[in-house]
Amino acid sequence: MRPEPHKELGSDGKGGRHADARRIRSRYQSGLIAGVIAGTVMAMAMMLFALVGGDSVWAQPNLIAAMWLGPHVATDALGVPTMIGFLTHEATSALMGIVAVPFVAKLSSTRTLLASLAYALASYPLVFTLVISWANPLMFQRASMVQMTWGHLLFGAVFGAMYLPLTGRVAR
Repeated sequence: MRPEPHKELGSDGKGGRHADARRIRSRYQSGLIAGVIAGTVMAMAMMLFALVGGDSVWAQPNLIAAMWLGPHVATDALGVPTMIGFLTHEATSALMGIVAVPFVAKLSSTRTLLASLAYALASYPLVFTLVISWANPLMFQRASMVQMTWGHLLFGAVFGAMYLPLTGRVAR
């Protein structure tokens, strides 16, 4: 027999709209955190791809920073642009985690994982084509589609795996 789910009480002592607002806020906070974790793991994987391929691990974050600072920062050197690129990637990952919540919040564990993968695969080419091509043409030209696709698949897998425990659910 399953235990009854915990009913959270609102400030009015009832389980009304205050409790609902906290659950919704908690889901979106979980999406933000899961997005940042997934973005960090993705960035690490992309750095590993670069290292194995004999490229600089700083090239991708610098390429991201070129969106703000111009194409002259798209070098292999570690510097302030590298940090700006990482911060931009993490902020974007947080945003993508928040945007994913309505698609995964009420799904079963298995469907949450599958939907997270589908979300990452579907949103990546859309954002890359509509936003990056405009905001960062240099990245649009230089990015490896194969590596980026694998990186975003990894983002989806990690997002789904992290979102579940952050919301108090476990994958089965």
